[in-house]
Amino acid sequence: MRTAEEIARLEEARQVQGFASIAPESIRVAGGIACFAGPGSWCNVVMGIGLAGPVKAEELDQIEAFYAGRGVPIRMELSPYVDAGLLPMLAARKFVLTRFENLLARELAADEDPLAGAALPQGIVVRKVLPDEEERFIEVSSSGFRPEGEPMSDADREVSLRMMKNPRSICVMAWAGDEAVGAGSAEVRGEVAALFGTSVLPAWRRRGIQQALIRARLAEARARGATVATIGSMPGEPTERNVQRVGFRVVCTRVHLERA
Repeated sequence: MRTAEEIARLEEARQVQGFASIAPESIRVAGGIACFAGPGSWCNVVMGIGLAGPVKAEELDQIEAFYAGRGVPIRMELSPYVDAGLLPMLAARKFVLTRFENLLARELAADEDPLAGAALPQGIVVRKVLPDEEERFIEVSSSGFRPEGEPMSDADREVSLRMMKNPRSICVMAWAGDEAVGAGSAEVRGEVAALFGTSVLPAWRRRGIQQALIRARLAEARARGATVATIGSMPGEPTERNVQRVGFRVVCTRVHLERA
């Protein structure tokens, strides 16, 4: 069984490679990546830095220069395994802590069937997204990450479409008849499958649909050769509780920093 640090480092590497494949603009720096997609996009983030050793002041200068004039804050997501010298450097540059995020993971055995013994909620079908369902998938999967009724930005729509078209992606939707009521994504890189972007429409929550979406992605990830699955969640959120019910455990807590 892998250690918590091994899983955390595998996931950081996957994130760097994954964001490099979908971000419209990015630079590799300090062992990680800095990305930009447009004002307000979830893709505007620095991640993976500081895991290969000390970060130089010149590398932080490079990150600041990349975001200069773009009109967005510099957001960073840091693993607890970064070089210890990075934190005081960021504090001196007036980065502040904005939130914590738990990384949860579970092993995927070669002979495991994640769907075994798990009945779908009554009247619900979960299946992969078809090419003509891409727009609906984006709307449903993003619905839980923006205020109800607020449209998705063009930048996030573009990045989401790039993610969907990535051959490493897994995109599934839950249907109640002709209505799409939930959706979620995953990416498989090597032995790591990361689950993300899961939403269930408000009227359909508390029916087991999120767990059905989780199990469907785990089954597809295992079929593609993944041996460990990961997911990020804010501590105490429903996502954390749902994945713990299917065997995930917290392996580390990441910090989110920001400078306006």
